[in-house]
Amino acid sequence: MAWTMTGEVAEPTGKRAQLMLSPAAPRPQPQADMAAFRRQEFGVLTTELSPAVVVQSKAAEISLFCSLSDWGLGAPTHLALPGKDGVRVFERGATPSRPMTEPWLVCWFNEADGWVLWDAPVLVVLQHKPESIALTRDGLTLRFPNEAGLMAIMPLFGYGKLPLSPESDYLAKHGLPSAGLATSRWSEALPKPVIDRCRYFTGMLRIIPIYCREEFALDGDDLLIRSRFRWLPIEDDWHTKPIKLAPLPPTLALAWWAGKHSAERPFPMTFSDEIRDPHLFTAYGPYAGVENADGYTVRMKVLQYIHMAEKPQPADVAAYPIAAPVLNRLQDKLDSKFSRGQWQEVWDHGGPENYCWQAMGDRWYAKAIPYLPADVQRRLKSTLTSYLREFMLQERNYQGFRGMLLLTGPGIGTWGSYDDAGKFSSNLLETIWNVDRCVGCRDLIRDRWPTIKRFFITPLESDWKSVGRSAIAEMGDEAAPPLAMARLAHEVGDRDTYAFACYIFARELVHHYVKQVGADYFRRNQPWHSEEFMPEEVYLTNMWGDLASWQIDGPTYPAKTGERQYNNRWVRFSCEEVARFYQDVLPREVRAEMDRLTERAKRDECPYKLLEDTAHIAPSIVRLRALLLGESPEKLAQLAAPEKWQVGRGADVTAMCVPFLRSTRPPVWERIVPPTKTDFALGLERCVTGGFPALTLAAGERGGRPFLRWWGWRAPKQLKGVDGGEWWSFGQIVPAGGPPKRVEAHRLNWNTQVWVFGQ
Repeated sequence: MAWTMTGEVAEPTGKRAQLMLSPAAPRPQPQADMAAFRRQEFGVLTTELSPAVVVQSKAAEISLFCSLSDWGLGAPTHLALPGKDGVRVFERGATPSRPMTEPWLVCWFNEADGWVLWDAPVLVVLQHKPESIALTRDGLTLRFPNEAGLMAIMPLFGYGKLPLSPESDYLAKHGLPSAGLATSRWSEALPKPVIDRCRYFTGMLRIIPIYCREEFALDGDDLLIRSRFRWLPIEDDWHTKPIKLAPLPPTLALAWWAGKHSAERPFPMTFSDEIRDPHLFTAYGPYAGVENADGYTVRMKVLQYIHMAEKPQPADVAAYPIAAPVLNRLQDKLDSKFSRGQWQEVWDHGGPENYCWQAMGDRWYAKAIPYLPADVQRRLKSTLTSYLREFMLQERNYQGFRGMLLLTGPGIGTWGSYDDAGKFSSNLLETIWNVDRCVGCRDLIRDRWPTIKRFFITPLESDWKSVGRSAIAEMGDEAAPPLAMARLAHEVGDRDTYAFACYIFARELVHHYVKQVGADYFRRNQPWHSEEFMPEEVYLTNMWGDLASWQIDGPTYPAKTGERQYNNRWVRFSCEEVARFYQDVLPREVRAEMDRLTERAKRDECPYKLLEDTAHIAPSIVRLRALLLGESPEKLAQLAAPEKWQVGRGADVTAMCVPFLRSTRPPVWERIVPPTKTDFALGLERCVTGGFPALTLAAGERGGRPFLRWWGWRAPKQLKGVDGGEWWSFGQIVPAGGPPKRVEAHRLNWNTQVWVFGQ
């Protein structure tokens, strides 16, 4: 069988960076691939665009929820299906013979082996009318006159977990809103809200999105993101009317939800159409979208943070005499450190062996220039220009990987992907921009532009459902790199890279927003990955692969953890424009967090100190409050008297002093990029082959048979040597006939994958 592979990007060639930052040619339509999939004897389709898994089978018999005992779990105990006399419930052991008047059935697990904490009903939507149905201890078996055809399977409540009984209602026990849908009450009749839910999602699963063409355009200070979907229509024997739902990326839907339910102010975006929320919980956020449409457009009012830069100003020590000793300390330190104006004077950590740390702190030297006497300014500018030319922009100082450049060093490595080294590569862009802004290196930037573009790793670690970059807890590393990339690209006249970086910047701001206010959504949908109750003070930290998605952390939650990522939230935060976003959009929330951190710092209970600043890692409380809250020098000095500051290295002293001196004047914002209009261009798909192609259920393979699973909850038994066998299982899918001789995975596009099981 010939397959058209879409979404592929060449691996180690140096062309990848150019491909990433240029509009891609139109890709093959996924329908051609779907035609090949539908000709297979047996296959499974998973996509990040839908909560369902689609099974294709030409066999006349197929069984679901098989072999669950291998995971220490029991098969479903109950089955509900619609007939002429309404929706009836059958217990395990039944073989209902009534004709189905609608194409759906739902199974649940109350009182099954191993299902002792919660229940997770599963909706199954058929294409063809079965001639017999049997629910036994071995699973659910469906027999058809001819072939099973296409079958959609999804957890009815997504990753949400229902109580087994009213007494076991987890949310009610902790005083949180509860749906009150205990499955023990379903044994006689399915509640009407559940029937309505089954019918709605049945219609939605008659036309399933399998590909999103996401494009972006700039419109003045606004970013437009246009999403258009292609679909897998499923015509069934009941002639069910489809409900087309063009989905939002769940992380973007989380920002939309938080703006309505949790945050003081919404994220600055509007949609071209009304958003429909069917209340389906995923590990990324709510599954919501626009009904009866092939797509939608989002307008984000965020590009002013790129187009308007803070104007460098000297300190006003006349208005704030308390700043005079801080200014003297900064000037003395940098006068001594950069006494000769030679680039080798830059090292704070011994030398090039610690360049990964050095490069993160170097941005502060550039920011210090407005506060220095003319002769020190001259020497420092000479130092930074030479350092940029002779070391920072020399490709030999980096590790090549897939056409990009990775910044490695002690504790900063790569393990077969971009990893921490890729994060530090992107962070270089913020340092380069600050040097360019405060020193003026346009000719050098233009000359080394091909090298600079190879540092822009941020978009390569993003995907559709995640919106922004994955595997990163440090908010100081999120939106600032694409902001710097956009400004640098504009300065050298690279219009395509400038627009693409603006688009990535907006996506990263969505992460800033949900990391501040999105955790409330997950609190209301507990239990999460364990029975441990999630308190109010928790945050979304970093995003993992598979179906793990958002990790949630706080000062006390979870009680046991390898690394408390909550402590890393504000690492390396240094960007004035991103701080302005917080002041504009999240002022109440960020002040509350800063007040809590300040009290913990007074008790030495957090990594952010009152009297210390580590330029390349942990900012001081003084730096954070000055940037994020715009507090005056008097207030900052009351928290941390300048004469008691305990910082020694050049960048550390500078990172402590500069935000304090900056607070002596109100910031002045000047336009450095004019309002810009562009045509629509291809978005992430140009550089991302796709993330994990699933949303609520993942497909694994064992013995040539697919099985469906979650991530996070561990089943009573684990299957060693089986990828995904350690997580919670919904059993194998087994068509009639012997086990297949070949198993192949094919990526249809950047959103969707199919497994083919053949002879």
